[in-house]
Amino acid sequence: MDVDANLLVVLAGFTLLALASKQVGWFLARYKLPLISGFLLAGILIGPYGFGFMDSEDIESLKIVDEVALAFIAFAAGSELYLKELHSRLRSILSISTGIVLATSILVFIAFFALANFVPFMQPMPIYGRLAIASLAAAILVARSPSSAIAIIAELRARGPFTQTVLGVTVLMDFVVIVLFAINIEFADALLSGVPLNIGFVGLIAFELLSALILALLLAGTLQGILALHLDGRIKIALILLAGYSIFLISFAVRSFSHERLPVELFLEPLLICLIASLLITNRSAYRTEFLNLLSMVASAEAGEACARVAWRRATKAGRSAAARRLPIKSLP
Repeated sequence: MDVDANLLVVLAGFTLLALASKQVGWFLARYKLPLISGFLLAGILIGPYGFGFMDSEDIESLKIVDEVALAFIAFAAGSELYLKELHSRLRSILSISTGIVLATSILVFIAFFALANFVPFMQPMPIYGRLAIASLAAAILVARSPSSAIAIIAELRARGPFTQTVLGVTVLMDFVVIVLFAINIEFADALLSGVPLNIGFVGLIAFELLSALILALLLAGTLQGILALHLDGRIKIALILLAGYSIFLISFAVRSFSHERLPVELFLEPLLICLIASLLITNRSAYRTEFLNLLSMVASAEAGEACARVAWRRATKAGRSAAARRLPIKSLP
């Protein structure tokens, strides 16, 4: 009974957070800031590191919301990578990605190692411990945020060469950081434990990536089956998001099983799996247009309403209140 009561309280808090974030996002949109800025600000204020209306345990219990959202973000990112259109920009994407990886890794590594005396938990560490922490920080900070990029692109309905280049770099970096982190965690473990580097970790990474690819192929087949069904668009959206969420459940199950039963822990990156599946649907199936339309129904509804509200306010301030009153806000896509 206590569990049910706590869950109801958490759900009520999340509902208030969602409503508050919408209002804050619309308010900041008036000042030409992206909606996601308001969403992030509301989350910071309400979360455990702000006013504390929701603590860390509450956030953990709402993990399903986070994972469904991440599945959608991965699908949206993959759907924007139409290889026929990206072919002419492939060299630019690879060049930018290489520059980001090298510059970020080198500068972050040097900065963390040089400032170790100013970081409390690094102060008592020997030099090899500091090297391990610096290498991990360099790998982690290479990562970019697909969620932020997709949110802003969806809100502004941006299209064109620059947008596709940004998406290409963001998605490629998401793949690169997984490999970099896996290599660096083995390097750090060897430094901290004094054990020589084990070449077996290369095989482990290859096995994890191959497993992720197999799961991505299965997910792509599932998505194609959903898109082939003669169902209402909203039902298809629900099934697509459910399929994406199932990948997170599978990843968690594999990780838990390997941690308890195997000598190594296997981690299949669900974001990468969903992204590859979306990429396959976009480039290797006949359902690209419908897939894009369904994702657009989810991504553009909020942005469209917010833009309509901003337009309505501007029209009112400019003295065109009659025209603004006729603007069908709720009917906009």
